[in-house]
Amino acid sequence: MPSSITQQLFNSDVAASIALIAILAALHLMFGRALRRREDLTAPIARRWSANVRNFLLLVALIGLVMIWAPQLRTFALSLTAFAVAVVVAMKELILCLSGSALRTFTRAYSVGDHIELGGTRGEVLDHNLLVTKLAEFEKRDGSVLATGRQVILPHSLLFGTPLRVEVLAGGKLKHSVLMTFEPRKNLFVVRNEIRSVVVAALRAGESTGVGATVLAEHVEVGLGTSDIGKHRVEVRFLAPPEFVGQVEQAVICAVGNLVHGMEEERGVAGKLPVEAGGASPPAGGT
Repeated sequence: MPSSITQQLFNSDVAASIALIAILAALHLMFGRALRRREDLTAPIARRWSANVRNFLLLVALIGLVMIWAPQLRTFALSLTAFAVAVVVAMKELILCLSGSALRTFTRAYSVGDHIELGGTRGEVLDHNLLVTKLAEFEKRDGSVLATGRQVILPHSLLFGTPLRVEVLAGGKLKHSVLMTFEPRKNLFVVRNEIRSVVVAALRAGESTGVGATVLAEHVEVGLGTSDIGKHRVEVRFLAPPEFVGQVEQAVICAVGNLVHGMEEERGVAGKLPVEAGGASPPAGGT
């Protein structure tokens, strides 16, 4: 039994490592004694030789230990690689979030107070950290900057998979769009200037409350078009501070709606007048 243990010890990598280190240590000791016996060598030259030999023996020891433990090191490296791959797969989203935060910081993509669109979500940036960005969500409607009252948490990993859009504020104001659809009972394409005029008038009427004063007339744009089923569409675009967007939108909707419905009512009244006149003509012909 003792002989078996001794044989296993000498056959093991531990014994080989101890033997290698012992041999190299003995060589270093012998070479040091040989240098001290040389009386013709000056102290600087002796120290230089001693340092060179020591470094050479350390290099030999390192190479020898690597060769002795190569199978175990290979197994350990494979295990370490498998562990690293598992960690990367398990923490993929976390790593992407941290990388996205670094990308946002280095590129200065946006900061608190900016209005952005990321991953199909639009809103004002309330806060951001190493992992996520918190937004005050806007409506899904195109061109709208009305807040929904909800907060959305977006992971920074979205910066690598979806485009980021940052809305530029013009003098602290955002461009807001109001889209209205009407039945094609009246030709709205010939009254585009009238629509813009009533919008500007409605905004000026709100100057007493401070709402109309925030929207300049030259920043009001009116666009006309049709829907897929042939209905008329009126789009009004204007610049307004975020806190007044809702009030300005309601003023615009009321002004345009009153104009269009007033035109339809006038058309209805005008269409009834010839019928009444025609009904009175037979008695006149009978006389």
